[in-house]
Amino acid sequence: MFFKLLLLLVCTCLSLPSFAWEDTDKDGVPDKKDACPETPMGVVVLANGCQEISDLIPKSELQNLDMQQNKISHVSSKQGLKIYFDFGHEDVLTTQLPTIEKMLPLLRENQNILLVGHTDNVGSEQINLNLSLQRALSVKKVLVNQFDFEPSGLTVLGKGSLEPAVENNTAQQRQLNRRVEFVVKK
Repeated sequence: MFFKLLLLLVCTCLSLPSFAWEDTDKDGVPDKKDACPETPMGVVVLANGCQEISDLIPKSELQNLDMQQNKISHVSSKQGLKIYFDFGHEDVLTTQLPTIEKMLPLLRENQNILLVGHTDNVGSEQINLNLSLQRALSVKKVLVNQFDFEPSGLTVLGKGSLEPAVENNTAQQRQLNRRVEFVVKK
């Protein structure tokens, strides 16, 4: 009787799904450890479930990033020219459009602007670098499409979480780090 009960218990345990090892996006990394849980099918990922950053950003943008890294020492930042973002999102919030509208006169007189994207420190640096670049590209898109800026006067750069405005200890501090800064090039 004891062995029948033991056998029944073992069979029941073996037939239950192992949720700890579930891999929803089928990338070979369990959901429990997957930092990028919605990776497209067939994409090669790193151990954390994310793509190599060079696979996420087009080569032309990577070259642009390298060139812009060298020019950063030749720019001056204007205080207060920041657009903030929701956690994990790259889309410009409609609540941030009035801030852009306030900046328009200054931005229009300086048509050589660098848009520098930033994130908080949550997530891998690979994800944050890509997200910060996508945020800068989103602001550029808004400036071009909604405010008729010349795309050639707007350059984008993603810094990830490498240059926080404040520490990342609280939710409020992390919110201040999720931003795009407008830098007027000299």
